[in-house]
Amino acid sequence: MTEEADDLLFRRSKRTFNVRASGLLVRGDKALFHCSIDDDGQPYFALVGGKVKFGESSVSAIEREYREELHIDVRPKCLLWVMEHQFGTSKDVWQQVNFVHLLDSPQLGNLPNGRFTIGRHTFEWIGLKDFPTMPIYPAIVGRSSTLPAGVQYVNDIDD
Repeated sequence: MTEEADDLLFRRSKRTFNVRASGLLVRGDKALFHCSIDDDGQPYFALVGGKVKFGESSVSAIEREYREELHIDVRPKCLLWVMEHQFGTSKDVWQQVNFVHLLDSPQLGNLPNGRFTIGRHTFEWIGLKDFPTMPIYPAIVGRSSTLPAGVQYVNDIDD
């Protein structure tokens, strides 16, 4: 995760806090995810997004992230989740507040099907009904086979 001077992020020893904006771009019955490979060579999936910058809203941040990573314009339709999320290793712990928006794009039809790479990022369309069987993070998204009807608050820190 690269850091820039104006990111809403601070560190204390081995702990890092940041504010993140993510988007769920849906086409038909599939949603687009960032695809990475773990240490065992297995794929895992995360919401497309990034850090919010000082003076930037989560809406502006997700529009910027999609332009940077996928070279498309997106329009947030509604806020799906506000997540207080924590993850880490024995070396460091990250805590974040993540605003997850449902997105639409006038360039939706320009994106390839299946798994594809743009620049240094790989993406994959995953069926909504397949979410519970896939390694999707944050886990609350992976456990959902339908989208919430309204904004949901999620806290996995106290779990």
